Amino acid sequence: MNTFQEIKDIIDESNYIIVTAHVNPDGDAIGAGLGLALALKKLGKKVRFVLQDLNPQTTNFLEGIEVVEQFDLTEKYENDLTICVDCASEGRLGNTKLLLEGRTSINIDHHISNNSYGTYNYVIEASSTSEIIYTFLKFCGIQIDKAIGEALYTGLINDTGNFKHDNVKESTFLMAADLKKIGVDSCKIVREFLDTRSFASIKLVGRAMYEMEFDEEKKLAYYFMTKDILDEYKGRKEDTEGIVENLLSLREANVSLFLREDKVGFIKGSMRSKNHIDVNEIASVFGGGGHKKAAGFSSTLPGDEIIKIVLEKL
Repeated sequence: MNTFQEIKDIIDESNYIIVTAHVNPDGDAIGAGLGLALALKKLGKKVRFVLQDLNPQTTNFLEGIEVVEQFDLTEKYENDLTICVDCASEGRLGNTKLLLEGRTSINIDHHISNNSYGTYNYVIEASSTSEIIYTFLKFCGIQIDKAIGEALYTGLINDTGNFKHDNVKESTFLMAADLKKIGVDSCKIVREFLDTRSFASIKLVGRAMYEMEFDEEKKLAYYFMTKDILDEYKGRKEDTEGIVENLLSLREANVSLFLREDKVGFIKGSMRSKNHIDVNEIASVFGGGGHKKAAGFSSTLPGDEIIKIVLEKL
């Protein structure tokens, strides 16, 4: 693994930088990427924040969010450095993995399954990639203003479940306290990002909770959402956020599994664990990964087959 100093040196030497993150970006991918992009702009760098998929509507309130661009296969990008945040593998970048070709790249992430695919890599266990970016900006002596702070705070509450997960450490609270000190409106962020849902989201969460299934022996709460169900409510992928956590809220459940059919023959899976069960290991069976208690994967197997394999691995 490289050091912050080595990463800072590469950034200092670069003029045209593109920041990117994983497909279907969540609050941490957006928070870490936007916070870093805004900070690099303060250094006078030419910076773009380019993603395969646009940011979720729940992050539209963030100052500077308009800089997020959707990757264009027809454009010739001229950047000399690509920084990937919150992305465990090249495959999770989607089309933006093309931005690694022929360029120096930096990979900054907190997923234990990260395969160090960058030219330079900084991968450690942390509450969120946003916490790593916060620590890096402090190391570089870059002043964190309110816009950068609110982006990073959004990433922090996304991956800690608003400080309820056991990935929260003393450093996490110290970061939150420091961001509050500079004027970050934590109440606004929780309200806009966590407590405001679309009509489709409310309907889809309700449908999942009503139709969920539970395996008594393996203590697995699970639900498979077909594309037809998503389309019935004109839902977007982001409208299913939180379902896997809601499944785990069942008192008797130790593990939850949420499957979403993004298109016919292609399923996105998310898993959560309450105890010692390592869902990162289970997700790796399907070529995915993440953390011991939170992981994801994609598969072309039928939903019933995926559920069968997961039950066998538990």
